[in-house]
Amino acid sequence: MDAVFHVEHQVFNYRVAAVMIKEGRVLMHRAKAETNWSLPGGRVKLGEDAKSSLKREMKEELDLTVNIEGFLWAIENFFTYAEKEIHEVGIYFKITAENLLPLHDGEEFTVLEADRLVFKWVPLEKLDDYVLYPRVVKEKLKEGSLEPDYFLVDQSR
Repeated sequence: MDAVFHVEHQVFNYRVAAVMIKEGRVLMHRAKAETNWSLPGGRVKLGEDAKSSLKREMKEELDLTVNIEGFLWAIENFFTYAEKEIHEVGIYFKITAENLLPLHDGEEFTVLEADRLVFKWVPLEKLDDYVLYPRVVKEKLKEGSLEPDYFLVDQSR
């Protein structure tokens, strides 16, 4: 069971995400029906630690075996989505993959394991061309600031 709790018009979500950088590009994804991007990862299951959850999500979504290189950010994010107030806690880790994930010539790509998602390797210098949430992730990536930190983001107002 995912660590997601629905109460009337509010949702609490606990998620993990990967910062995977290769040849000056960061791997991002979005749902096919959406225009905004996020970093790959997913929901943590109850009783599962964050690192194990991220390894599982990367295996499920991309068939990748990954190494967790280190903790980067804890982001507590408040926003509205589909008329619901969301309180999301995201734990972000820097990772590397043990197996090859091609750059796909900078084009969007899908994989059989996660056909509802679109992935793309985005050059760090072109991040301003994309809507990436939470916004602090885009800023930290643009700055090249991969130091551990905590952020509180309130987009609900």
